[in-house]
Amino acid sequence: YYIDVDDAGRLHVAAAVLPKVEDQRIFGFAGRFNWDTVLDIFRKHVPGRKFPDNFSGGEDGNEIIPRGKAEQLLRDLGRPGWTDLEESILANIEGLY
Repeated sequence: YYIDVDDAGRLHVAAAVLPKVEDQRIFGFAGRFNWDTVLDIFRKHVPGRKFPDNFSGGEDGNEIIPRGKAEQLLRDLGRPGWTDLEESILANIEGLY
């Protein structure tokens, strides 16, 4: 599972300031990922670099715990929802290539 650092921070703010979050457990994750997906994003955005071959062997079959409350909290704070994996990775590698 992954979560963008800004989304995680916003959920912490929501838990601290929004009365409707009191005494609730919020599952903060945007979705599943595997390293092959990350490598594919690198290859797409940094075509001049060589990256290892894919190795993960497929998707994680585990069930996703409900995350709707957390996504709604992000919307309550003015965001459209979760930051997707590609956007999150690109923000983290900006300036490295």
